Amino acid sequence: MKNLRPQELNKPRKRRLRKKLRVGEFQEFGFELKFIINQAASITFDSALDAWIDFVEFQGWAFGGGGNIDGKEIDGFLANYGRGTLKEKDRLSVEEWLNSKEWVEAYQIGELKDAWHGW
Repeated sequence: MKNLRPQELNKPRKRRLRKKLRVGEFQEFGFELKFIINQAASITFDSALDAWIDFVEFQGWAFGGGGNIDGKEIDGFLANYGRGTLKEKDRLSVEEWLNSKEWVEAYQIGELKDAWHGW
């Protein structure tokens, strides 16, 4: 898919092309997030990552990212797996999930941003 510069996003286009480019009313949102695994907790990095991916897949989302070399941090971008957009309630759902895990030491959840052209 073509990456559009900010000045190209609001250019007048026919509905079919807006849908294809995922702009205008077809814009899709996702958000960045990062969380730190408490090393004192009795969970391995792989188990924590598996639990996170299970949660993401159950919601029908996609996560692009991973962890760092010391096995303490997971970060990346979360978006809808198919067509569609994440909403504020999805951000709150992620926050609720992270709060429910005793092995999550700290986390940061970014604001919703354009998943296709917001980089």
